[in-house]
Amino acid sequence: PGLRRKRATLEFVQEGRFQRQAQRNRMKAKFAEMGQKGQRAERSQSPIGRDDEVDANAVPLGKRSGAEEAAAVEVEWWDAVILRDGKYPSPSDEAGPSFTTSKITSYVEHPVPIQPPNERAEPAPQPLKLTKREQKKLRTQQRQAREKEKQEMIKQGLLEPPKPKVKISNLMRVLGADTTQDPTKIEKEVRAQMDERQQAHEDRNLARKLTPAERRDKKLRKMFDPENGLFMAVFKVGSLRNPQHKYKVNVNAEQNMLTGCVVTGDSHSLVVVEGCSKSVVRYKKLMLKRIQWDSWIAGEDAPEDLEGNSCALLWEGSIKEVHFKNFRREQVKTDVAARKYLLDFGLEHLWDLGSGTSATADQ
Repeated sequence: PGLRRKRATLEFVQEGRFQRQAQRNRMKAKFAEMGQKGQRAERSQSPIGRDDEVDANAVPLGKRSGAEEAAAVEVEWWDAVILRDGKYPSPSDEAGPSFTTSKITSYVEHPVPIQPPNERAEPAPQPLKLTKREQKKLRTQQRQAREKEKQEMIKQGLLEPPKPKVKISNLMRVLGADTTQDPTKIEKEVRAQMDERQQAHEDRNLARKLTPAERRDKKLRKMFDPENGLFMAVFKVGSLRNPQHKYKVNVNAEQNMLTGCVVTGDSHSLVVVEGCSKSVVRYKKLMLKRIQWDSWIAGEDAPEDLEGNSCALLWEGSIKEVHFKNFRREQVKTDVAARKYLLDFGLEHLWDLGSGTSATADQ
């Protein structure tokens, strides 16, 4: 009969075995470090190994050995395949080389492609745009999944089950016979728990509530966010002599976070604003509907040239980038100077457009 396999027995590690092994490793590391220090000391004491005593220009470099030129071959290996005689013809040979055409084919030998060591990571897939209804459904499913996971952990004993939410309406159903012993005390405890839950709810809401500064930034970001595109509007005003009109034009541009300029020339004024879509729409309503351009300061006689004064929208559209850093006002004496001012921003064509268009309120 074959030998029976010896049954494995339980073997205990001898006491101090791992301590001795760790001590040996520490000793090896210590001796290795000492050896490295000795080698560094020897190199520092040698005349060539010390950087502070050796001139970099006087370091002995040894004798330079020139590259040995390889002997010229009689025929290259790529030509040896197609040369019939296996050698190149002499210069005096008028017949020229003779080729073996059977070795020549229409195929092209391509090198084996080598993969780069680090390939560029593929772009992440674009997230799918969901509708409001789909987003609501997805949040509901995620909330149900979290609640189901929580219930499973409670069943396994990993989480402590929450206390029952006792209210006055379910007092008898939850506590049962305990309420008949001291109903006043039980009611007091239930009301205290209700107040505690309400206070915790209010504290959570207060923690999520934005500060006044954050709320203001959020409102401004929502109203004046330029991510949806930049837009420009150009207005032509016959006269801007009324100081109230000047104030409204400047202040509303600043309040709507618009950049641009007001250029007043000899014949008319040009108002250029640029910003987000909402700001431009609100400013257009101000210029075309809210301001009465033929009005004057109350209690004073209006100038004669103010009669029939109006504002017209010359152009409105999207732009790639802003041309101004802020909203500024420029008053010049001639139309040529006004055009030259806009030339610095690459918008001189707007003045030409205004010069050939009459300012009418219907436009």
